[in-house]
Amino acid sequence: MASGETFEGLLDDLEKGAPCRAEKPVIGWNCTYLPLEILEAAGLEPHRVLPEPSSEKADAYLDPNYCPLVKSILGKAIEGGYAFLSGMVVVNTCDGMRRLYDAWRFYRRPPFSFLLDLPRVTTSASMAYFREQLQGLVTELDRHFGVRITEDELARAVEEANRTRDLLRKLMALQNRGDPPLGHAGILDILSAGFRSPRKSFNAALERLKQRLEKAVEWSSPRLKVLVSGSVLEGSALIRMVEELGGEVVGSDLCVGGRLLEDVVLSSDPLTDLSEVYLNKRPCARMMDTGARVSLLKEDVRRTGAQGVIYFCLKFCDPYLYEAPAVTEA
Repeated sequence: MASGETFEGLLDDLEKGAPCRAEKPVIGWNCTYLPLEILEAAGLEPHRVLPEPSSEKADAYLDPNYCPLVKSILGKAIEGGYAFLSGMVVVNTCDGMRRLYDAWRFYRRPPFSFLLDLPRVTTSASMAYFREQLQGLVTELDRHFGVRITEDELARAVEEANRTRDLLRKLMALQNRGDPPLGHAGILDILSAGFRSPRKSFNAALERLKQRLEKAVEWSSPRLKVLVSGSVLEGSALIRMVEELGGEVVGSDLCVGGRLLEDVVLSSDPLTDLSEVYLNKRPCARMMDTGARVSLLKEDVRRTGAQGVIYFCLKFCDPYLYEAPAVTEA
């Protein structure tokens, strides 16, 4: 069986095409509210910076009672990690991310860094404001890397990103197929590897795996169905533990899961289209719309037949800690 036709083969293919080995400049990112289409239209390779186990060295630079995601990323950077990055784009989602931006610039002195401001509400004014922020990112990329991001380049990048989102939706619908069956932990591993890989390589690998799974028999067993909701997970370990204990994770509302699937429909202005779609996508707790998030979670429970919900929250993450009681009560 050819590489890429199995889950393990797909991950191997993506590892071989990792952006740290790419010829294009690589830009780090860590928030799904950043339109990667802009980076790709500039001829850059996005690389998602996710939390990894690291030393406690970041405690010397940030308060110990601080977001573990931020400390993990900063600690690895201080120890020499991410040396292949040509820059970093941080989305202004919370105090922790602002401090990551400050510390990264001060201690690592990256060739390029940008703080993308993000509104907390979705109105015509906030979408216009976000469009201006995206335009600022385009201007800085043009200036620093000597590129010119045209509407045609943006449209091509959006088209390729929409293909990724379509393939991911289809792949999630094929969960529990194959031998061994593809579980939700495997899907998160695919996402983690894919968003550190060139877009076209990711799409090609997804297409091969999708075609194989479409021919496979669906695996079924009476298992407890659960949903997982919350903030950024450190890999797929929690999901895999649930599966190994006999549960079935039928969906995830996570920064590394189901908040990546909204297509962008293009009109006359790609930046306006991107600002509207990204601000209107499924919200995270940072957007402070607990009512909408609870309604969506209830809808997920009804749609999937989930018998339980696991709510994951990073320590010291105020937005998720704030909404946790409302989610529990609902």
